[in-house]
Amino acid sequence: MSEVVARLAQTADLPALVTLVNGVYRGPEAAARAWTTEANIIDGQRCDLEMLQTLHQPPLGFFLLVEEPDTGRVAAACHLKDCGAAIAETGMLSVALHRQGQGLGSLLLHRAETEAQHRWQSSVMRLWVIDGRVELLAFYARRGYRATGVHQPFPSDPRYGIPRTPGLRLLALEKPLARSPKR
Repeated sequence: MSEVVARLAQTADLPALVTLVNGVYRGPEAAARAWTTEANIIDGQRCDLEMLQTLHQPPLGFFLLVEEPDTGRVAAACHLKDCGAAIAETGMLSVALHRQGQGLGSLLLHRAETEAQHRWQSSVMRLWVIDGRVELLAFYARRGYRATGVHQPFPSDPRYGIPRTPGLRLLALEKPLARSPKR
């Protein structure tokens, strides 16, 4: 893989992020072939522009993205926010279908961890996954994340999607981050 450069998203990037995230998690092509799909358990969109605008509030919350070197199109993205108490959260890790399985998600996740350490001196990274998504739990476990046993209900706001099964829950995963000097 050529050198991957992640950058802080700009407001103008958010429409492309909506397309990427919805395509990866709930799109028809993803439903047919992506291991990241939620289309079999949740109907509707994963996010909308207003939601991403609310989440993208640098310096306390923002999106990181990776662009295709030849086209400039968004190839991968994730959200990162400071939760205080030395805890950061990441979420919406999304990799374009044609780039999955090439290590881009792992690289972006590592970049998010590094950003959290340097920007906020975070010592823990947290993320939430749909409980029971065995393939996602395994992906994150290989990268040092462990289930905390803490659950929360899937959001009731239909902008996040509509669960096909009542009682869908999110599970918190956490990873201790190595101490790093302040920049």
